[in-house]
Amino acid sequence: MRQLHHLLDWYHGLQQRERQLVLAASIVITATLFYLIIWEPIHNSVAEQSQKYQSQSEILQWMQNAANEVRLLKSSGSTNRRKVDSTQAVTLVVEKSANLAGIKPFLSKLESTSDKGARVTIDAASFDQLLLWLNTLQSQYGISVTSANLDRDDKPGTVNARMTLKRD
Repeated sequence: MRQLHHLLDWYHGLQQRERQLVLAASIVITATLFYLIIWEPIHNSVAEQSQKYQSQSEILQWMQNAANEVRLLKSSGSTNRRKVDSTQAVTLVVEKSANLAGIKPFLSKLESTSDKGARVTIDAASFDQLLLWLNTLQSQYGISVTSANLDRDDKPGTVNARMTLKRD
C-alpha cells in the first residue's frame, strides 16, 4: 500500500505532458501484455484444436468408409471361398499358403494351438505381402486372424508379426 502511495505521489509530481506520456505508455504496455499473455495463447490453442478436430473428423470418415467396404468385401468374399478340406490341419494350410504367397522365407515359427488354430511368427516380411497373404487365408481357406502384434522392422516397408490364426 505504501508503494502505491509513493507511485501516486511520483505521478502527481510530474508535469501534465509527462503524465500523459506515462499514461499512454501504460496503456500500450497493458495492451501488449494482454495480447501476449492472454489473447495470443487462447487464439493459438483454439486454432490448434480446430485443426485437430478437422483431422479427427477426416479419419473418422475414412474409417467409416473402410468399415463399409470391409463389410461389403466380407459378404461378397464368403461366397467365393474355395472348398477346402476342413480336416486338414491349420498349420499345414498356413505353411502351404505362405509358400505360395512368398512369405515362407520369413516364417520363423509356426505352432499348432488346436486342430483349428495356429500361432505364427514372421520376421522382416513385406507389410503389403503379409496383408495379401492374410486376405488369401481368410477368403480362400476360412482362416482369420484372432490376435496380432505387428512391429515395424528396421528396413522400410517390412514388419515383424506375431499372430494367432483360427479357422472359422
